[in-house]
Amino acid sequence: MRLSRRNFVATAAAFAGFPFLRAAAASPNGKVNMAFVGIGHQARNDFNMFAYYKDLVNVVAFCDTQMGADHTLDVLKAYPNIPRYHDFRKMLDEHAREIDAVCIATPDFAHFPAAMLAMSMGKAVYCEKPMGNCFREVALMMAAAKKYKVVTQMGNQGHSDANYWQMKTLVEKGCLKDAVHMDAYMCANNRRWFKWNGTLTEMPGEESEPAEMEWDIWLSQRPFRPFNHNFINGDWRCFYEYGTGALGDWGAHLFDAAHEFLKLGLPCRIETVKNDRRTPVVFPMASTVRYVFPARGEGFPEFTLDWHDGAGNFPKPVANVTDRKWQRKTNGAELHLKDGRVFARGSHGSPLQLIAGADPRDADVKAMLKDFPKGKSGHYLNFLKAVKGEEPANSDFAVAGPLSQVMALGALAQRLAAPKLEFDLKTQRFVGSDEANALLDGPPVRKGWEEFEKLGA
Repeated sequence: MRLSRRNFVATAAAFAGFPFLRAAAASPNGKVNMAFVGIGHQARNDFNMFAYYKDLVNVVAFCDTQMGADHTLDVLKAYPNIPRYHDFRKMLDEHAREIDAVCIATPDFAHFPAAMLAMSMGKAVYCEKPMGNCFREVALMMAAAKKYKVVTQMGNQGHSDANYWQMKTLVEKGCLKDAVHMDAYMCANNRRWFKWNGTLTEMPGEESEPAEMEWDIWLSQRPFRPFNHNFINGDWRCFYEYGTGALGDWGAHLFDAAHEFLKLGLPCRIETVKNDRRTPVVFPMASTVRYVFPARGEGFPEFTLDWHDGAGNFPKPVANVTDRKWQRKTNGAELHLKDGRVFARGSHGSPLQLIAGADPRDADVKAMLKDFPKGKSGHYLNFLKAVKGEEPANSDFAVAGPLSQVMALGALAQRLAAPKLEFDLKTQRFVGSDEANALLDGPPVRKGWEEFEKLGA
């Protein structure tokens, strides 16, 4: 099903001025009318989480570039009468007046066009993490959210859980004053690209497309290349062109609250500390990327964030551990303060625990770590309530955008393996590296997909 060319930009502009498209809880019964771009794999999990709130959500339409493939069947069988599309443009065009919000759970790079069109039409957007794999495209998404004044949320679910509220409270009370360093790590031995063991030096060649595959739409704004099964069903995460590796996959769950509440913003320098078996097309087998963030006012000195990925590529051991029960797991983060205290946490919503620099059994320490308000809404419910105007979204694009850009910058550093990249915070360009700046901008936009960039202007 190929979509004939429609003037969807003009359609979006026309609908953008309609107040009913921006009103909270536009549907007469108070439910949020939702459409879903992606219904398989992680998208299926997102759909199930929203569908759980059946008193708040009305399902309007489904879109998937592999509609009818095995990984979409669970959702389709459960909701057999919902309209189905391969192309999000056609779906948004035909259901423009019905839709209040769109959930976008596609490969990292493909979040951009669907989100830009939906926001331009006044739709709230829930977008899987990270927002994108291209620094410039994320900037345009942030600009569009601001321009169209729509509710947005990135799908880093822990950003509405205990770690979020605890970190917010600890920073506000000054308990984490003078944090100077964080190690964040995802050191599993089963990343998707490990199957090539650092030997894949060019993109996989052409194969026949599955019958249900709409490959042209899957590629969206990225340059054309022939179909290969290694690009789909989650394996897109292996490739610089489409994903952000382990960093984009897990960074949004490991240092997201620290990034927001320590006011990190964007780094002024990125260093490649380790890059094992790098290839031109897929992520390295192991890497350590160091970000340096400048001082940000009293209590917020210069800060380094070291990202570690790859089997066994853990940070150096924490010295003088006082919590004898603490053990590193496959993924986690450790926050170091100037006074010698070290706090550790796991992924997603895991809160901080004190592991060094003081006795974690001390009553004051226990009280400090437990004395924070508990959020009443999980991440999906938080988004729905934000659409209804009942509470702000915890990870809207103004918050999630810079975090996504930090991860895109790290993936860029992994790709180049340059020893040191200086980043000008005013111009948001690298100093003296045309190659790095070209990667900031991303690959040329494919003909026929240029319109989405204009929507943020």
